[in-house]
Amino acid sequence: MTLTSLPHDALYRVLCFLSVREIICLRLVCKDLRDLTFHTAIWHDAYKHAKLPRPLGPLDSQSREFLETTLVKSTQVGVKWNKQALTITSKATWFEPEWSALQGDHWEVVAGLWLVIPHISGPDILCYDLERGLRQVVYHVDGAQILSFKSATCEATDGGCIMYAIVMESARSSASFSHKLLSVRFSSDGPLLEFCMVIPGDVIGMGMSQLSAGKRLLCMSDHLTGTLNLAVDTRTRVLYRFPPPSSVIDPTFATSCTQETYLKRLIATETHILAMFTPLTIVSQLDEGGNCRAIIQAFALPSAGIDSTSPPTLQLTHEGHCYLDIERVSLLCDSMTNAGTGQTQIKFLTHCMRLNLTKYFAHRVTLSPPLSGQELGNISLSTEHLFSVPGYANTMKFTTSFDGHARGICVLHNERDGTEFYGFTIDASSTDKPCSGIVGPGVDIKEVEATESFPSSLRMTWNVKLAFDGNLGRICYRKRAQEGRNVLAIVDLA
Repeated sequence: MTLTSLPHDALYRVLCFLSVREIICLRLVCKDLRDLTFHTAIWHDAYKHAKLPRPLGPLDSQSREFLETTLVKSTQVGVKWNKQALTITSKATWFEPEWSALQGDHWEVVAGLWLVIPHISGPDILCYDLERGLRQVVYHVDGAQILSFKSATCEATDGGCIMYAIVMESARSSASFSHKLLSVRFSSDGPLLEFCMVIPGDVIGMGMSQLSAGKRLLCMSDHLTGTLNLAVDTRTRVLYRFPPPSSVIDPTFATSCTQETYLKRLIATETHILAMFTPLTIVSQLDEGGNCRAIIQAFALPSAGIDSTSPPTLQLTHEGHCYLDIERVSLLCDSMTNAGTGQTQIKFLTHCMRLNLTKYFAHRVTLSPPLSGQELGNISLSTEHLFSVPGYANTMKFTTSFDGHARGICVLHNERDGTEFYGFTIDASSTDKPCSGIVGPGVDIKEVEATESFPSSLRMTWNVKLAFDGNLGRICYRKRAQEGRNVLAIVDLA
């Protein structure tokens, strides 16, 4: 009996164990097997079980072509980090004078497909389709100008992306200003403004520098103060305050926070908002591994529901100590709660820079229910050192899948070698197994112009504005073109 003589049901069971590369190679064997590899069920199973960074899926709305193309490109990215000469394309011909906004950091690339530019000192937020060259206004304000723009993206349940943005506006006829929260959904049809809500001035700080978005919760804060600012339930669009700073394990914590002696990092997830507080006296409290003792807390929506206060207050549910260097932190795997034990697990990624070396860590947080007689549950944290790369990472971007797979890229400045790209892939999909990290020298872009000269084939300004999509393998950055104009340069790894 030959392979092709087996019933199709049996062949499907065999093919579901093959990798993406093996399914593609099977197309070269014969016509019958080639026809089988175009069946939707094959790619549905491959997408479901693939150990690759990829968008949410498989969904009924996603075609076989989408599933196949996404998996093939994600596979190619990890292979082609440093194995091919890359071509830089420019989208300068698509853009109009508002490209002057690229002088600053007020722009964002969503899912590698759409470029969002707020017209600072103007009335519009613009979106460019990088594949089709289309331009569209996603937000317009009459009689006012946009002063600042902070954004964060997360996956939508329908497989698309949602960008949340905090916009500060000023009326042209007066000195007054206001803050608004925007939700923009991106799908195959392009961007769509879902809602725009005004944030009261007494619950948002002027120096909002951090925005974190999970599947449900969104938090906004100034990370340079110990006090907390604002959270949003994106399903109900209800604003929440954080409670005043307090701690059971450290009685001096509340006083220290109000005196701004803590560096704070927040992570929003599906069920909780994690807050990590590191003393600003970090140097005197470093342990042998270069970490310091920090306080970590978890906040959740109030268990009794929304009361009459406006806005309502989040509930402090867990607290603990950890030794953690949290210069930069990003959500790696959203919260997952075990129905039997009541424990919730969250994974996040950090990196720190010490002695001309950048270290990357994956952390697993376990939130346990409170014991009898205790007010707060316990937080335990385990840390895994993924890899280290030489130099200082002044820019890091990465894409996280719904199931804990991630791919990222960082721009490193090394005193000996100049500036380089490094690419890395992370598997954090299992809740009880260590995370794995694969890293290697990334993309050698030889044509990038710079205002500074580094002894390297890659020449780039120190403060590079970089966007990266780990599913498509697309890198976007600003590049100085002729006549001093800023243009968008695009490098595709797949």
